[in-house]
Amino acid sequence: MPHITIDYTDNLAAEVASSQLVQTLHDAAIATGVFPLWGIRTLAQPHADYRVAGGQPDNGFIKVVVRIAPGRDLAARKRVTQALFDAAVARLAPVYARRPLGFQLELTEFDAELCLQKIHLDPPTEAATA
Repeated sequence: MPHITIDYTDNLAAEVASSQLVQTLHDAAIATGVFPLWGIRTLAQPHADYRVAGGQPDNGFIKVVVRIAPGRDLAARKRVTQALFDAAVARLAPVYARRPLGFQLELTEFDAELCLQKIHLDPPTEAATA
């Protein structure tokens, strides 16, 4: 883990794609050195049905939720949260310069007692991790 989910208003679809936000957050998670490569998953989806603030058509919002397995100390969780936030805000700087935009990133832990998984992913090869 982490599982990184990016939800955004549909009016930001072009900006999210062109900013390579998915790749940026995925790379930032790798760069923290906190997570095994095989456990990092980053997904994004637009929402067509939305209203942001006063409802002006240019208002956009991006919400990122990072879910991790329990057990890491608060300092590590804060470091990951700040690293991902900083990477995303830097990547989105051109979007902020052009339009009204809200951005939120939250890191939460899975409940180990209530999280069931069946994973069959090939372990990374050296070439895949380079």
